Amino acid sequence: MTGERLLSEALSELGFDDEKSLTADSKLFALNTLPWQRSEVVKLPSIADSAAYGLAHGNGLGPLDVRPLSSPYSASTASVKEIQPNVFELRNAQFIVQVSNGAITSLYDISADREIIPKGKKAAQLVIYDDKPLYWQAWDVEVYHLNSRQELSPHKVSISEDSIHRVSLEIETKISDKSWIKTTISLPAAVGNAPTAVEIDAEIEWHETMRFLKVEFPVDIVNTEASYETQFGIVRRPTHYNTTWDMAKFEVCVHKWADLSEATYGVSILNDSKYGFATQGNVMRLSLLRAPKAPDAHADMGRHHTRYAIFPHKGALDERTVRKAFEFNNPLKIIGRANPSPAAKSSPDHSLLNAFHVHAAPNLVLDTIKRGEDDEDVSRGELPVKKGHSVILRIYDALGGKSRGVLTWGDLRVRKAVRCNALEDEDGAGELEMCDVEGGGKGARLEVRAFEIATVKLVLEE
Repeated sequence: MTGERLLSEALSELGFDDEKSLTADSKLFALNTLPWQRSEVVKLPSIADSAAYGLAHGNGLGPLDVRPLSSPYSASTASVKEIQPNVFELRNAQFIVQVSNGAITSLYDISADREIIPKGKKAAQLVIYDDKPLYWQAWDVEVYHLNSRQELSPHKVSISEDSIHRVSLEIETKISDKSWIKTTISLPAAVGNAPTAVEIDAEIEWHETMRFLKVEFPVDIVNTEASYETQFGIVRRPTHYNTTWDMAKFEVCVHKWADLSEATYGVSILNDSKYGFATQGNVMRLSLLRAPKAPDAHADMGRHHTRYAIFPHKGALDERTVRKAFEFNNPLKIIGRANPSPAAKSSPDHSLLNAFHVHAAPNLVLDTIKRGEDDEDVSRGELPVKKGHSVILRIYDALGGKSRGVLTWGDLRVRKAVRCNALEDEDGAGELEMCDVEGGGKGARLEVRAFEIATVKLVLEE
């Protein structure tokens, strides 16, 4: 609630209304908090009674224009149909997805002419295990729990959404007398060349004892290592149990994505709130819920909501997975602005919001934009006050390679750009070389080492 209130106040300062304050006269925008171009189909609030969906498009950080979609548009459409009893086909311009008895039995990439699910296997399959570690229930997971695998079968599968912009199947599965899960498999219409993913929303009522709920994704990919994203980096772990050391790595920490790729093709599993993952052979497995009874007998009990997605991609792991996972974890937020009257405040200036970009190096991610912690106008007095005004940017390499890029800041009046440490102290790295950028304005050349987190201080003109 505090975060929502702060966001609403910030939007108000910029001249925007949040979704709760929109009216029929509001001009709609999609708030993008990521510093790259996005083109997505977005669900519109109920006040936009002319259309249920809109097309959001823009060049980066800040408000994106939203065009209501009330009819077929230049991008492809989505469709769903029941092709056999309890067998459904979801389709857009990029994928054909077949769902049989609640699990994905075929995922065909049209442009790559490649089937992703091995014949006879089931992806998005819910499985449950006995979970009885030898010592610490809430912390340990023992590899022998994998021997107790049980598949969960749904008792109802139905089409829950059928529009040209997005299609969905709702799958209801009973776990026990007290627990159930309702999953929704969705496929949005493709927008131009923007890659899409098969999205899955899960609502879970969980009241179990020492059991482990997971979801499996067998894929037609062969590699001895899988990659797992952690904050500002990647962890790579074996997909085999050749040694006891390999076996001990069967459960891996993951934040926004896990990926299994060959040189020519790969599959990423995106998620927004679950942090345990395992890849054994060609089976990718996301951990959803556990039920330990010590030290807290009620841990994880109750209602849960989570989201995950299958993101196939041509070629090896690259920035497409990184960006798609960021987008999955930072969905566009619909905001608006009433048509201003002469007496109203002037139209908000978007130039500052759209200012910051890193060019020429797609693996570099602009992660943080903030004011200088101890600038004279914002300091809380806990550390020596620094004269002047500055903006702090943190940029990191997401894929593990030394890179050179150009940092730009639009019309912001910057006197110098300086490398500093994480405490925002200028640590002797020196000023960055300033340069002219295409289209006018200034920028600074930046070099970042593999997985380095670079902090840059933009010292503003007085």
